Amino acid sequence: MRKRTLLFSILLLLTACSFNPSPQNTIIDWVDFVKWNDTTYGANYEMNELNKDWETAGEVGEVKYRLDGHAGTNHQTKNGDAAYLSKGTKLFAMKGYDPAFRIIADGKVYEVTESDTAETVGDFLDIEGKVQRVILQSEQDLSFIGEFTDEHAEQLIEELVVMPYEPERRATEGKRVFFGIELVDGTMTRSVYWPETGYVNYGGVASEEVKEIFEAEIGEYDY
Repeated sequence: MRKRTLLFSILLLLTACSFNPSPQNTIIDWVDFVKWNDTTYGANYEMNELNKDWETAGEVGEVKYRLDGHAGTNHQTKNGDAAYLSKGTKLFAMKGYDPAFRIIADGKVYEVTESDTAETVGDFLDIEGKVQRVILQSEQDLSFIGEFTDEHAEQLIEELVVMPYEPERRATEGKRVFFGIELVDGTMTRSVYWPETGYVNYGGVASEEVKEIFEAEIGEYDY
């Protein structure tokens, strides 16, 4: 009887261990990101699909820890972490851009998604003097819907770069307006605007002038 009790206890222990989640047996679908210098960057999939050899402008850091296959869901992200880039992967500035906005790693472009230190959106959104046009895009497939007037495009950029960076005020209720800022080098940075709350996905709340610009352009194209 004692042997049976001992065997049953061992089986219970083994069963419990087999259901104990760990980074090795838990599959997590990470977003492709890297964090460096208190800034989180996400892979710019559209640019990376072009398979171009993007010019770099000096090394800025390297990956210290790869989350995929190692970290659990409760991992606290820190500088040097990356979802899929291997430990030791070098991080480079992208030629023509402040590394606070874009960097290159393993031949791919990563664009800022979050900053721990920025006070304004312009602290990382390095687009002044580099904008070709601003466009409205479809919510379904990001296809082209319409182009902002030159005046509105210029005013929008001026307002965006001085917009206070306040991601804690994120409010994403209601209708979404997708827009893209096409740059003179042919690349694009995309964002979303929520008219109901005034929140812009770069991390701030729109000024009255920005709200008026979007209202006019949305009305023009019956968005």
